[in-house]
Amino acid sequence: MRCLALAPLALALLVPLGACKTGGSYEQTPMTAGEADRGEVNGRMFDLISNKPDGDDWQIRIRDSSMWAAYGNGADVKELGTVNIDGKETKKIWKMIDDLDLGGRDKGERDEDAGFLQLRLREPGGDEGHELISVYVTRNTDDEAIVELGSYLQKLILKYHKKKAEF
Repeated sequence: MRCLALAPLALALLVPLGACKTGGSYEQTPMTAGEADRGEVNGRMFDLISNKPDGDDWQIRIRDSSMWAAYGNGADVKELGTVNIDGKETKKIWKMIDDLDLGGRDKGERDEDAGFLQLRLREPGGDEGHELISVYVTRNTDDEAIVELGSYLQKLILKYHKKKAEF
């Protein structure tokens, strides 16, 4: 009986935690018979797309604590899948992304000779539900923030996917 008496207290303590958000919003979508409402998540998203001159490319997508990665050459693409990185890594990666200040950067150009990175950040808000910022950077960059972010992403891919990322 004592355990049941504590249940309302436990529920009261959990409710405020459910009200916390990490950003973005959840919108319900119309349902038809036999379908689950998976909703639509409109939160922050970051993509790093690496294009090497030899045709090799990598794509890494970060959404909150979720990291998806794939690499390939032409039509031969290998998806590594999606993993959840831990809380400390999530905070660090988003701080590194914010430190890039993509919105304040020059849009850059594709460097077909040396290869290039395309950095894309989707922020909630704007006229169409989100704002997309896209910047191109040569792979020969000496921009410390970009090099540091790339090195950290390579470390995470090795840790979670057991694959050495070369981008």
